[in-house]
Amino acid sequence: MSATRFCTFDDSLWPLLILRIVGEPSNQQFEEYLDVSASYLRRGERHVVVADLLQAALESAEQRRRRAEWMSRHDGLTRELLLGNAFVINAPFLRLGLNLLFHVRPPPWSYLIVPRLEPALAWAAGRMDEAGLREPAERVRRHFGLWPVSQPS
Repeated sequence: MSATRFCTFDDSLWPLLILRIVGEPSNQQFEEYLDVSASYLRRGERHVVVADLLQAALESAEQRRRRAEWMSRHDGLTRELLLGNAFVINAPFLRLGLNLLFHVRPPPWSYLIVPRLEPALAWAAGRMDEAGLREPAERVRRHFGLWPVSQPS
């Protein structure tokens, strides 16, 4: 799928979904990205998303409009299933763009904006813990070497 040229979806540690976005998508790639994102909601399972935007470009005005429409269309599922979304951003313009989007349409889920991946992953594991998904949270912590990790008894 061409959406993966600018965005990879890593669900190997599900219910953690890690998105890595690189560069600027075409409108077709952006639509495919939205479709793949919706497919994770259609699973009907609670999950946390960490979006690595360290190498992302600004979205076009049309793409921002499409994202807002997508968020409106999927509002019920995101409220029910998305435990939180962490955004890893160190570019000031991208941070500003995200803040503007959330000002216009505040997300119905918890979110975190940080400049490094490790705090985002630790936060995601914490969100899973809070939702009673302790084993997946521990698996994420072990995989990334995050602490605290429960010690076997």
